Amino acid sequence: MSKDANRDKANNFNRRRFVKLAAQAALVLPAGSAILAACGDNTATPAGIAATTAQAATTASAATTAAGATTTAASTAGAAATAAAATTVEVTSLPPVELLYTYRAMPQKDTAIVQEELNKLLKAKINATIKLNPIDPGSFDQKLKLSYAAGEKLDLVFTAPYANDYYQGVSQGNLIPLDDLLAKYAPKTFASMNASTWNAARVNGKIYAIINQQIFVKPWGAIFRKDLAEKYKLDLSSLHKQDDIEPFLKQVKEGEGINPIVFDDAGGSILFRPELYNFDSLLDAALVGMKADDKDMKVINLAETAEYKEAAERARRWHEAGYYPKDAPSAADATAGFKAGKSAVIIHTDKPGGNIEYKARYGWDFVSVTFAKPWLTTAGTTATMTAITRTSANPERAMMLLELLNTDKEVYNLLCKGIENKHWVWVDKSKEVIGYANGLTAQTSGYNPNTDWMFGNQFNAYYINPEQVGAWEATSKLNKDAIPSLALGFAASTENIKTEIAQVSALVKQYNWPLQQGRLDPATGIPEFVSKMKASGMDKILSEVQNQLNAWKKANA
Repeated sequence: MSKDANRDKANNFNRRRFVKLAAQAALVLPAGSAILAACGDNTATPAGIAATTAQAATTASAATTAAGATTTAASTAGAAATAAAATTVEVTSLPPVELLYTYRAMPQKDTAIVQEELNKLLKAKINATIKLNPIDPGSFDQKLKLSYAAGEKLDLVFTAPYANDYYQGVSQGNLIPLDDLLAKYAPKTFASMNASTWNAARVNGKIYAIINQQIFVKPWGAIFRKDLAEKYKLDLSSLHKQDDIEPFLKQVKEGEGINPIVFDDAGGSILFRPELYNFDSLLDAALVGMKADDKDMKVINLAETAEYKEAAERARRWHEAGYYPKDAPSAADATAGFKAGKSAVIIHTDKPGGNIEYKARYGWDFVSVTFAKPWLTTAGTTATMTAITRTSANPERAMMLLELLNTDKEVYNLLCKGIENKHWVWVDKSKEVIGYANGLTAQTSGYNPNTDWMFGNQFNAYYINPEQVGAWEATSKLNKDAIPSLALGFAASTENIKTEIAQVSALVKQYNWPLQQGRLDPATGIPEFVSKMKASGMDKILSEVQNQLNAWKKANA
């Protein structure tokens, strides 16, 4: 269910202050490393800070550090200076173009009129228009696979290790390298993150997607409707792990007659999350990982771990007790049901200001608790990104649009929040707090995607509640104080295992969500899952990633 944007107008969080704050939040020194770690988002969401010496993808045949892996602070400054010196293109000299922006979100009733307003701004700024193409989470991957296979025109696409698989997109040639375009047409975005952060997005030395700045760690936890937490006297201080919420689930099930946990067919509220059990997910789509603090860096199949089995057994127990709905609804139906009071608990991240976002999405007040340690991982940094595809006829203009989404608050917030005075109004302009336009709510607004993290730099988003003010600073601190994985900065190349990754990833989608939502009995489901993974080449994947990780470890000793 799961995450962001940037700057332009002067306000109390202006560009200069932001860059300074982001730089401070990014400076995390991994043990034994001379390289400063940048702040990034966490596993699968947004994914974290490529620190240590992020040399991204090493291959079995060429175990060399990826370009930029040993970049120092001095070379980072040089790159920023080069980017800042890039030639400015006069808008009047640009021919008009239309850009298709495909992203993973529920379509909104007023998408067309928001698009119309966006185009007024974009014509003046880069002489381009945009066609917004939201695809619901349940269909997103399949529709993009069909589009790639057919060679359809695509410009900008949302990508991550868990959706429109970033590494698969690179290995299959669907995404183009952005290094030169980024430096020339998005210098402010390039300068806003340091070299080690960018290195988290590198594959074989090249950057293939723009990292959306947001929370770079994954504080997995549980989020509760406040009214029911108060009614049943839930003591948040007594909750330290998932098992601890079971009595509350029982009370809500019996007292309210509802299935307490909201979940959907797109992976919502699954119980196994790698970071929750101190794993670093090295290949999220294939459930390949290692213990984040394992000095031996042993690569393992997460589906074979005791932790995975434990979570699946808990999910099964909860499903049979009626704490989950019997069948997984679509994301749209799950959201609508929650708004109507048919759910009470979300199993997801507990981040600064997050409960306000959940309220915007579901219409209820929430309280929450965190169970996971804040690990910084490569997967976290790359958890929400935007790429340009090989079929784009206008990659330069697409990059100009990405620069606006990451540096222009007016453009970014129009896409995130909708139209002023139609969808939102100022509550406190000095603090950049907005609210719903008169008469509207989260349920009735025609434009309320609640996916700021998907569109750019979330630290440029307007706050949607006075209680949320300061959340961006708190998020930066959370990023800064997080625990770096020993593999932070490593990103596996899938070039030699493309076929096996595709086969195993398909199995993960078939088995993982049903197992971790309790819809499939782990007693038979896990052995069947693991057996099919092995038959599809899992051992080859583990061996290849282990070889790459060993080479990376040696190069960065």
